[in-house]
Amino acid sequence: MTGNGSEPNSHKLYVERQHFLEVQDVMENLLKLLLFAILFVSRGNCGSIDHVNQTTVLLSMSGEIDQRFFARATGNNTSLLVWHSDSSKLELTTNNSLEALSVMEAPKLDKVVLYPNMQLKHLILRFCLLDGLAMSLYNLRALRVLKLEICRLNGTFNLAELLPLGNLTTFSLEGNKLQEIVHQADGSVDQTEPSSALRILDLSSNIIEHFYLDVLGAFPVLSELLLRRNKLVSFAGSISLQKLGMLSVSYNLLTELDLSGCNCSSLLNVYVEYNRLRTFPVFGDRISGIEALNLNNNQLRAFNTVELRKQQHLKTLIMSNNVLKSFHDENGNETAVELPALEFLELLNNPIESLDLGGWQLPALKTLRVMNNSLVMIPDDLWQRYPQLANMFCFCPNIPCEWIQRHVDHIRSGRIEMSVAREGPMQVGKGYRCVTVPYVGCVRCPFRRKEDETTNSAH
Repeated sequence: MTGNGSEPNSHKLYVERQHFLEVQDVMENLLKLLLFAILFVSRGNCGSIDHVNQTTVLLSMSGEIDQRFFARATGNNTSLLVWHSDSSKLELTTNNSLEALSVMEAPKLDKVVLYPNMQLKHLILRFCLLDGLAMSLYNLRALRVLKLEICRLNGTFNLAELLPLGNLTTFSLEGNKLQEIVHQADGSVDQTEPSSALRILDLSSNIIEHFYLDVLGAFPVLSELLLRRNKLVSFAGSISLQKLGMLSVSYNLLTELDLSGCNCSSLLNVYVEYNRLRTFPVFGDRISGIEALNLNNNQLRAFNTVELRKQQHLKTLIMSNNVLKSFHDENGNETAVELPALEFLELLNNPIESLDLGGWQLPALKTLRVMNNSLVMIPDDLWQRYPQLANMFCFCPNIPCEWIQRHVDHIRSGRIEMSVAREGPMQVGKGYRCVTVPYVGCVRCPFRRKEDETTNSAH
């Protein structure tokens, strides 16, 4: 899925991507187990083989990945997936008819020999010993997807090496040890194309500390830039990327994010969660179409209402796990903020005591998540302010019992999901009692005993 504007629902995109990094390894292991169950009944000289939708799947294999192996393993199929291989060499000839080759684990693979070939479009090599782009890769003139993941690439990578691959649309170096990304013309590389067709660039899970947007000048149609799980302390530069729809710099060390020098009018989705932002991101005047903004797990103390007002198409705003205390601006002033498209607002685990949104005009707000332990006040006219509000999630132990009882109809209708003592009576604490409210469960309410009851209890 690209971020070029084809996805109309940013909240859906957020939900699809939000937990991807955390569960990726688990899903791969589950997929392996599923494949093993499917392939267990069929074993041949090269391993377990199954044919699904013109794809040959091998659980494991030994020997070199060469033409003899391809002839025996793939038959008439055009796609091959190998989960594990002990091969040290991959050799692909001109007459090989494969269109897609994926080797998910190749711990001994250190040599790639690729003859001129116009058939192969997808090449994925993971867990291998390759430390750079083999020159013979340029013989794959039809190559569209190239992924060299969790291999031995380190130091500096020169993006100019991608230019001879004129049809390449997706490139990933995820999980290597790269420290720097540059773009330097190399006379030894035949740069026949003035610019690249690259749309997705994934540099996730490396050790890059500084990234300069200027290195992307040769990639005018880039639509996704992924730099999550690096060690970024700076992300700067000036660039015009009119097709860029998604930017992820999650899980880094950024204390600020300034995109004011980026002419990226198509930018829809920005993910900056799990950084160290102390100030709200700056987007400038040429970025005004963002639909999903994730700033979860940072150190933000206030909203930047000036920057928020620019994002009139914003549908999803994630501000959980920061240090927000109110809905005022950086100077503590209450200001009017109108976000006509905002449907999803998440504010989990911030030291907000009052949910009085003041001048916030959110006519499209449908989902509000405010699971804050410190929250003590929710306005009674919340649904008058936001008539579209259909789902409010609030696990807040300090909300007065009287407020819950006044709004029990909303709770019964399912508009509010609330539980202030999630573990039952044992969690309510001294000085409180547990009152059972339909569709809420145990609610922690103040309870003051009479003096004589207290004395008798003591005896």
